Amino acid sequence: MVTHSIKLDNCRFIITQDNGKILKNHSILIEDGRISQISEKIDVEAEYVLDCEDKICMPGLINTHTHAAMSLFRGYADDLPLETWLKDKIWPLERKLTPEQCYVGALLSCIEMIKNGVTLFLDMYFNPMMTVKAAAETGLKAIVSIGVFDFNDSYLRDKMINEINTFLHEVRLYEPKIIGAIGPHAPYTCSNELLMKCKDIAEKDKRLVHIHLAETMEEQAVFEEKYGKREIEYLNDIGFLSSNVIAAHCVWVSKREIRLLGENNVKISHCPISNMKLAVGGVLPLRECLANNVIVSLGTDSAASNNSLNMFEVMKFCALIHKHSSFDPSLTSAKLVLDFGTVNGALATNKINSLGKIVENAPADIIVLNSFAPNMHPLSENTLISHIVYSNSPHNVLHVIIDGEIVLFNGALTRLDEREIYEKVEKAYFDLLSN
Repeated sequence: MVTHSIKLDNCRFIITQDNGKILKNHSILIEDGRISQISEKIDVEAEYVLDCEDKICMPGLINTHTHAAMSLFRGYADDLPLETWLKDKIWPLERKLTPEQCYVGALLSCIEMIKNGVTLFLDMYFNPMMTVKAAAETGLKAIVSIGVFDFNDSYLRDKMINEINTFLHEVRLYEPKIIGAIGPHAPYTCSNELLMKCKDIAEKDKRLVHIHLAETMEEQAVFEEKYGKREIEYLNDIGFLSSNVIAAHCVWVSKREIRLLGENNVKISHCPISNMKLAVGGVLPLRECLANNVIVSLGTDSAASNNSLNMFEVMKFCALIHKHSSFDPSLTSAKLVLDFGTVNGALATNKINSLGKIVENAPADIIVLNSFAPNMHPLSENTLISHIVYSNSPHNVLHVIIDGEIVLFNGALTRLDEREIYEKVEKAYFDLLSN
């Protein structure tokens, strides 16, 4: 629903995420994709007016780690250890994926993320232009990284480098709403040469680098036995770490490794639900990350290992797992975790196309929640943030606005026919399994 101006009128609450400021009974004016005014009374006539009397407005959630095309694998290989899950189930099926199937899977993920209140996501996968296409069709903002690996094979390395350059050229047509990035899979699947080539291209072209790090204890042990160093120590020694790197997981990391992440301004995408489901056996050392000023954001990981793309659920699990594992209920306050899901997501992506805040002149990436629901009562300014993190759900998401465009209205997509897409998903899934 494309309009030049939208007024969110008389919002019961606005969670600005601007230094904790919460506004009551204010309105928001959006003009040409940006927030132009926030005030108790806005007399300007808007092309479209949303009555927000019983509604909560907040910044859209930012999912900093997923593999959108993998929604086709949802429920396919549950309840397995990570290595078995990857080597025996996921990787063999991935080799059969066609570009069209990647597109359909990514489309399904984009729909789910919008309906879950996500306005920006960071992806890593192959056939990345299919994810770009899906994001563009649904109206989502995205940073799409091309997944690469070489297993120390020079032929494969050269092929991957060519694919990186081709992708970064093709994706320019969609920028700045959808941005290309580079995704070396992990230190154990990428050679030193490939890692440093990814870094060089990223620095030259001002791109983000997205990588998996230290997801399991076995991964770290095998890597250390082979190279004599732990993963982050190795990456630091070869000069790979920098402020444009976003590292997913970082579960099995030492205090020294966390210090190195902080010194190099590397950001973390914390994926607590995926880590628990795959039983990686550890927890991101959050207290140490905070002490070393490491920016922590949140990711769902893929629907194959989560199995949903529900960022509200990720926020709740993040809060709970750190309270539980640290014996300290104050470590992860609701306010801190909401920061992880919004402003920290913007910081993790270097604020390329989102601020994670509702402030004047910011991109209009806003979600409108229904407060007239049992899980949101009793409701006051004092309970609001707690409700968002601990009791809110995607069922409360009424409207989603991205860059000033209403992409979800009263829970329904404005650009696409959901039923038609679900039919495509079912066909793609059974075609994939039958090959």
